[in-house]
Order: sequence, then C-alpha cells, then structure tokens
Amino acid sequence: MTRIRARAAILALILVLPAAVAGCGGDGGDGGSEDPSQVLEQTFNNPTDVTSGQLDISVDGSAEGTQSGDLTATVEGPFQTDENDPTAFPQVDLNAQVSASGAGQSFDFDGGLVTTEDNAFVEYQGQAYEVGSTVFQQFKTAYEQSVRRSQAQGDNQDASTIFDRLGVDPQTWLTNVSNEGDEDVEGTDTIHIHGDADVEQIVSDFGKIAQRVPGASAPSLDQAQLDQVKDSIKEASLDVYSGKDDHILRKLSVSLVIEPPASAGDTGVSSVNLDLSVTLSDVNEPQTIGAPSDAQPLAGLLRQLGLSSLGSIGSSGGTSGGVGGGGGPSSDYLNCIEDATTAAEIQSCADQLQ
Repeated sequence: MTRIRARAAILALILVLPAAVAGCGGDGGDGGSEDPSQVLEQTFNNPTDVTSGQLDISVDGSAEGTQSGDLTATVEGPFQTDENDPTAFPQVDLNAQVSASGAGQSFDFDGGLVTTEDNAFVEYQGQAYEVGSTVFQQFKTAYEQSVRRSQAQGDNQDASTIFDRLGVDPQTWLTNVSNEGDEDVEGTDTIHIHGDADVEQIVSDFGKIAQRVPGASAPSLDQAQLDQVKDSIKEASLDVYSGKDDHILRKLSVSLVIEPPASAGDTGVSSVNLDLSVTLSDVNEPQTIGAPSDAQPLAGLLRQLGLSSLGSIGSSGGTSGGVGGGGGPSSDYLNCIEDATTAAEIQSCADQLQ
C-alpha cells in the first residue's frame, strides 16, 4: 500500500462523524398492508432522535471493461451521543476495512477510530495510536463551536427532525414506491419499502446537506453538472427498512448502475455497479466505548506514513488550521507532538499552547 493511499485512508477515518438519524413512532400491525407513502412519511418525519446504537456501513462496487476492478468496504461499530446536548462531539468505536483490486493492482486497509469523552485514538493495521487529550480537546471544541454557530445562523431549529433542519425531504428521493412486506433487520421487524431513485433530487439534496455540515464549504452543483450526473446513472433504486413498531429507520440501501459519459473519453470502464447500505441496530440502547489499552503515541503513526508533523495533514488541502477553520495548534506545539515518544510527553506539549 502506498503512503498516499494510507494517508487518505487515515484522514477519511479521522473525518468520519456519525450523524444522528431521525425516526418516528407508530402502532405496528401488518407491515405489508400499510401504504408505502405513509410509512415513508412516518419514518422520515419522526421527532425521535437516534442517540446511540450500532452502525454498519457497507459498500460493494465493480467496474466492467478493459480496466475492470472490484471494491468492498465496511465501517462498523457502536456510537453514542449526549441526548441532552445535540452539539456534543460523539463517542464512537468504528472499524473500517477496505479491499480493492483492478488494473493489476490491489489495495487493502484495516483501521479504526475511537473517540471517548476526553481523547481519541486512530487504529491502523492492528495497532492503536493516541491522538492525545489536548489535541482532541481542540478538535472537539472547534466542532462544537461550529455546530453552535450553524444553529445560531437560523438552521430551522424549530423543525422536528434532522431532515427538516437540513431542509430536505427524503420522501422525494423515491418514485414508484411499493411495500415489499415485513423483513428482519438485525433482530428487529421492519417494513420494507422499495422505490426508484430520483437521482436529480438526491444529488441536489446532498449538496444542501454538505453545505450544512459543520466546517464544510462544498460548492453546490450547477444544472449542467446535475444533468451530467443524472445522465451517467442508468439505474438507481432505494430500499427503506422502517421499524414495524416504532417506524425508526433501521436500514437504507442504494443500488446504482453508472456509465461514464462520452465526454470522459475512453476510460476503459464501460459501467460501474455500486451497492451502498447503512444499517442501524441496538437503537438507543447504551453502548460501551472505551480507550484501547495498548495505544502508542500518534507520532509513531505519522512517521510510519511519512508525515513530518500534524501540520502535514492540512498541507494537501485539509484543514491545517484545525476543525471548522477555527485556528489550530502552533508550529512549536506540532513539532513537540512530532517528537513525543510517550503519552506523558504528548501531554507536556500543552505548554506550547500558552
């Protein structure tokens, strides 16, 4: 695995933040007889926040053509947020595995991210590395300030669900909906709703969501770009699995068939099949998230990846000034962290923040 790929994988893990998902209460009954549009309404317009549970994200992709290839990726583990403080940084224990092959090359990655109340840890190839409570506190504070700033700017805080606050309506993502009956999802009875995906609406809404993510500055797509995305996706379907008794979203699956546009030239890829699913289990049940017992200083991982300091993370387009752009550690502090070899030495670097 190249250093560039390793860096990208680690940065992706560091930036992963589980989002709260909304659901709503219902009476149960025969799931197969319920109107699919009503089930979607009850699911996506439910004020019940999901503040803890087990998250499972999986991606399976394959490319056809002279440059064929395959990709499988999973992110799974428990998460827990403060139900009394929606701005609080979430606690997670997520493990990611990625395997890809194509054009005579292969790539494998195994890593994870753990955040507790006062520290964070990156796990890479079976070894845990401590970020350090001081550095973590800076990221945590910047994140929480960014969330509060977003709220203060009037992001519809009177709305009852996260989708309302984001200004999107997921019901508009599906057309030709049908009730596929009851189905078990990780031990929970759910109602399975299937539909065709409205690609243009989904892309437009995800642009809105990206703009509202704390610290994000993603540009919106213009109509020409939207048309290009829409024309490239030849088949798209969505499957929603709603809790039969409470109508909380338990699983969301997306299947796509993509063909590169002619304007892209000869890419060697004739089509791409992509399946993505997000599953929630043990919803709103307490989760145990603890610090790894054998963590080493983060400086060891930085050296292994060829990063001269924490500041190198931002040098290739990242947020070198800290999460949310709120200003980051001084160069003296970053150099101190780089040279630290023990957890105690990491903590002593806090003097450089004065």
